[in-house]
Amino acid sequence: MPATLKRPAHRPSRRGVIVETAFELFASRPVDSVTVADIAAAAEMTSAAIYYHYPSREEILLEGLREFAAEYVGEIERIALEVVIPARNMGSLVEPLVAWLSDNRTSSTVYFVQSRGASQQVEAIRRSNALVLIPVLSSAAKKARGRLSAAEASVVAVAMIAQIEIFASAFLSEGRSFTPLGRRRFIQSGAGLADRIAGTPTT
Repeated sequence: MPATLKRPAHRPSRRGVIVETAFELFASRPVDSVTVADIAAAAEMTSAAIYYHYPSREEILLEGLREFAAEYVGEIERIALEVVIPARNMGSLVEPLVAWLSDNRTSSTVYFVQSRGASQQVEAIRRSNALVLIPVLSSAAKKARGRLSAAEASVVAVAMIAQIEIFASAFLSEGRSFTPLGRRRFIQSGAGLADRIAGTPTT
């Protein structure tokens, strides 16, 4: 009886390897300083192989940001449903979000820190993501706080999105607002601010 042939182990797609490699570079230095040749060298490919899959560095960046944005929205939805609403305070969003940012530090750094203002298309992704997050956070705020009009809940959501952007950037870049406090106090500070924004009890 002939031996059973084993299927080869799953290999990541070349497009996936290109995006992952590029994001490692984007996270470590300004996006506009990274060239296609840099990405090719780091991925152990030729520049021609990169261009076969992507017409430009910008398209690699955009694809990675779109993938991250979808995962980010999914995580906010999960935290809102599983943590914020049962706890009935918006501040409870902060600690699990920080844990997720830490677990996805490379992509998070590119999204929240390195790619800001990189192009109109990049900012369009950020704006589109905010529009998706507004109803998610509005619903969480209404359920956490109780009596809250739709207009008030939307204002809370917009303010929360702004806070997340600033908070994530400071955490990931270990900026001036993060370093003196350290991780634990920084999370406590962020949670307190979120509760004040939403008008929910501070834990």
